[in-house]
Amino acid sequence: MASRFAIQDAIKESEARLARLLPLMETYASSPLQDDEGKWTVKACLSHIAASGRVTVAAQRALDRAAGKAPPPAPGGTSAERNEQQVAERRGKSIAELVEETKRNHALALEDLRAMDDMVLGKKVPGPGPNAPEQSVSGVIMRQIEYHEGGQMDRIEYALKLHTRWV
Repeated sequence: MASRFAIQDAIKESEARLARLLPLMETYASSPLQDDEGKWTVKACLSHIAASGRVTVAAQRALDRAAGKAPPPAPGGTSAERNEQQVAERRGKSIAELVEETKRNHALALEDLRAMDDMVLGKKVPGPGPNAPEQSVSGVIMRQIEYHEGGQMDRIEYALKLHTRWV
C-alpha cells in the first residue's frame, strides 16, 4: 500500500518535472513523439496528461467496481477515441495553460485524497483488466501518477532529447 505521504510527494515530483520541462515543451510543442509513428506531438501528449491529472478518478472507478456498482460509461468510445477527444478539446490551449490545468487537477486529486481515510486507501480493489491482480486504492492512485502520468512525461522527454541534451 502506498502511503498518503508517498502519493502527495509523487504529485509534487510530477509538478516539479512539468515545471522543469515547461520551457522546452513550449519551444518544441509540435515535435512528434518517438513511439507512436508521429501520431502525437509533445503538446498532444501534455493535453492527455492535463485531462487525466485528477489521478484519483481511477481509484474511484475501482471502488465502484469493488462495490458492485457499474461505473458510468466513459464518454467517447474506445480509449484511443477518448484520448483524441481530450487532445481536440485542448487544441487552443498553450503549453503553460496545459501545465496549469494539470496542477488544478492534481489539486482536486489531493482534495479527494484528504477525503479518503486509511481504510479506504488500504482497501483491495479489482485490477484494471480481467486477469489483473487486486491492488490497494492507494496503489491505484500511485500507479496513475508514477506509471501513467510519469510514462507520458517520459514520452515527452524522449521527443525533446532529439533537440537538446539538456532535458
